[in-house]
Amino acid sequence: MADEKIKIRLQGHEKFVLREGWLNKGITQVKENPVVFLGKDAPDVFGIGNNMVKSLRYWLKVFGLIVEKGVSGANLTDCGEVIKKYDAYFEDIFTLWVLHSNIVHNAEEATAWYVFFNRCDIEDMEKEQIVQILIRELNKHTNHMTFSEKSLRSDVDVILSMYSKVKEMVDPEDKNISPFAQLDLIKNTDGNYTKSQPDRRKVTEWNILYELAGHLCEKDFISIDEVSEGTGSICSIYQIGSMAVNEYLDKLDAMEYIRVDRTAGLDMIYKVSDMTREEVMKAYYEAHR
Repeated sequence: MADEKIKIRLQGHEKFVLREGWLNKGITQVKENPVVFLGKDAPDVFGIGNNMVKSLRYWLKVFGLIVEKGVSGANLTDCGEVIKKYDAYFEDIFTLWVLHSNIVHNAEEATAWYVFFNRCDIEDMEKEQIVQILIRELNKHTNHMTFSEKSLRSDVDVILSMYSKVKEMVDPEDKNISPFAQLDLIKNTDGNYTKSQPDRRKVTEWNILYELAGHLCEKDFISIDEVSEGTGSICSIYQIGSMAVNEYLDKLDAMEYIRVDRTAGLDMIYKVSDMTREEVMKAYYEAHR
């Protein structure tokens, strides 16, 4: 029997990097009018061009904020509803980490993001070198399925623009700067890019609990290695080392959200409660009001 075809998507963003304020406009309008993206007046409603509207619609979907239901339009997801209630203006960096996690896990709709953050080591490389690495890794991911190299290059442009900060100071009031540059995941020094570890103060134990809630949704326990290493791991998504992961796990153990057992070389994480990712988000926001 032939292998099942892997679903991928490249360049859904219409070459537009996510901009400050877009997501707030998006979830606000979808909440008020589920068919807002289906109407011809969408550019007027959002105050942006037609292609930018398509881009916004894409970002809302790949970040897990909306789900579309054909002619019925779109609805906010549970994640979108929580953010709408607690951080509608996307001001809390915890929220940005949640969205970053969602897009990096989204292999079918944001394939380049999935491959870039899970499978690529980038250190002091020019853009073309990064493109070639993604071509190689995407070929592996798709079992050499045909894809548009031009579209992949467009995705690389957007990823690097979206996440990187140039060495020089930037104007924090510039609305064209992507909010995801705050995560400090990519450094741009004179056109050479490097994946970097974020400031530890920007990643909290709540972000790690959000990941664990996904890993443990249908399990009672999981190995520390499984959540720390490889595709979809905490180390890949947050670009932190295994030592840092263990420190976060110990904090969560002390908070009694999980139980960590390292006796006899077990290195296991046991579920203490059945918190969903959305419940983790609510608990974080309630604790930080």
